[in-house]
Amino acid sequence: MAEEMNLNKTVVHVFKILDAINASESPQGVSELTRATQLPKTTVFRLLTTLEHLGIVDVNSIQQYKIGPKIFEYSKSASRQNSLVQVAKPYMKKYVEENHENINIGILYDNQVVYLDSEEGDHFNLQVNLFPVAPLYCSSMGKIFLSQFSEAELEHYLNKTDLKRRTINTLDTPEKLKQELDVVRKGKVSYDNEEYEYGLTCIAVPIIESGKIIAAASVSGPTSRLKVRGWDNIKQSIIEFGESINNTL
Repeated sequence: MAEEMNLNKTVVHVFKILDAINASESPQGVSELTRATQLPKTTVFRLLTTLEHLGIVDVNSIQQYKIGPKIFEYSKSASRQNSLVQVAKPYMKKYVEENHENINIGILYDNQVVYLDSEEGDHFNLQVNLFPVAPLYCSSMGKIFLSQFSEAELEHYLNKTDLKRRTINTLDTPEKLKQELDVVRKGKVSYDNEEYEYGLTCIAVPIIESGKIIAAASVSGPTSRLKVRGWDNIKQSIIEFGESINNTL
């Protein structure tokens, strides 16, 4: 009961409407959806108008509603992400067995890195702070995504993003970040050198399908341990991991 009290009623009403549309074999009008959802007619109409504007539902010439194109985009995206995790999972497990470090898969969403999956290597206290999202400018996977931005997209991102200085290593000016992204584009490898959190280092590579970066993979661990195991060894291991995924997709 306490959980239900914390739910946003508007969101709940939206999904009641979408469930009713989805359950019908033909487009539904406002009156039919009002009966199906037991919501006030004015509420149903108001929410449908917003959903139509967003592309979540489509309306025909006689004001009947069906699932819109945006939902199919979400469906395809979810299917692609699930497929990526399924493809990557055995390689992730193998990576941890051989290298004993965390391996992560992330995607770009709403100008953040969203972690899709992770396999944990040897324990370290900072790993809990990696999930579920990370900023683009101070994470290794984030800089992989930023490296594919057009000049206009990058300027837009920089104009609306506070490059907060999380550590003394954080690239906290547009000039520093742009220089770093030039290096990432050339080398196809990105580093988080304790830029997100002290003691944590990450190295990332792009996951590419049909010539487009669809995700990124990173190895993460305590700086001291990665240093002992050898930067070149860790870098080569994540490059080979990325190539394995890319060759499978």
